[in-house]
Amino acid sequence: MKHPDRRKITAALAALALAAFGQAGAALAQSYPDKPITMLVGYNAGGQTDLVARAAAKVLSDELGQPVNVVNKPGAGGGVAARELTQAPPDGYTIMFHANSVVNQDPFLMKRITFTPEDFEWAGFITVYQAGLITQKDAPYDDLDGFVAWAKENPGFAYATLSPGARMIMQEIAKKEGLEVNYVPVKGGGEMINAILGQQSVLAMSGGLHAKYPDDIKTLAVLTTFRQPSWPEAKSIDEYGYKLAMDGRAGIMAPKGTPPEVIERLSDALAKAETDETFAKVTGAADIPIMYLNATEAKAEIERTYREYGDIFRNAGIEPQ
Repeated sequence: MKHPDRRKITAALAALALAAFGQAGAALAQSYPDKPITMLVGYNAGGQTDLVARAAAKVLSDELGQPVNVVNKPGAGGGVAARELTQAPPDGYTIMFHANSVVNQDPFLMKRITFTPEDFEWAGFITVYQAGLITQKDAPYDDLDGFVAWAKENPGFAYATLSPGARMIMQEIAKKEGLEVNYVPVKGGGEMINAILGQQSVLAMSGGLHAKYPDDIKTLAVLTTFRQPSWPEAKSIDEYGYKLAMDGRAGIMAPKGTPPEVIERLSDALAKAETDETFAKVTGAADIPIMYLNATEAKAEIERTYREYGDIFRNAGIEPQ
């Protein structure tokens, strides 16, 4: 009797397994979700990311037909929430809405944050942060070049810094220009704004909160690779010759191993926020631009920026603390 070819048997079994996997994935996509979803947010309630997350959760709930419950887990710039996410079942019922900085910036600044892009699945990004270097509206300079010239004549100026990344930006400018800086630590965005409005500091890095104070605060340079919708006249810090621009985006992360079909469902639902009127009102009130990237684009973005931003921190001599 002639025995069946082992390679043919193996190939047939593999084909059956792939077919079964495909059917299971299709069934999962049709049934997901069949219960409420928990959305972690790594910041306190009431901040910019939390407000956008709650508006996004409403859109997702409407699109997916299940409640999306926001749970705030502040700590370590999102590190606490991201760690909890890595320990959640990869079934799409625990997700996280957060800034990409928890992966492409924080690991280069904090020893206890060690995430890489491969530790998560990425369902998409929906908004960007309008980070910039800001000052008082009546300051005697209107752009970064003007500030540097003023700072050379006024050594020891006060710079409000609320994060290691904010400090690094000014350290690199000061090193290149020979500036003498007095770093004033602040504990949050509100305190940073108060330092500017109260003139305790002449300059600060803001993640976008300053958009609420157009009559009192002006932007000298944006810290993104692109010019921002709210301040199209403000040049990127890269345009001034300091290669320090980093784009902050907010969107949905999921545990590693979450099925592609679930990621696609989440990504498609998130895309609806682009044209959702309520979402637009929330983001518009805080001057937060909507810039959607789907799951594939988000994965490519986080992988690229992880490499490029890591080089920025390493070239600046930054060691995680």
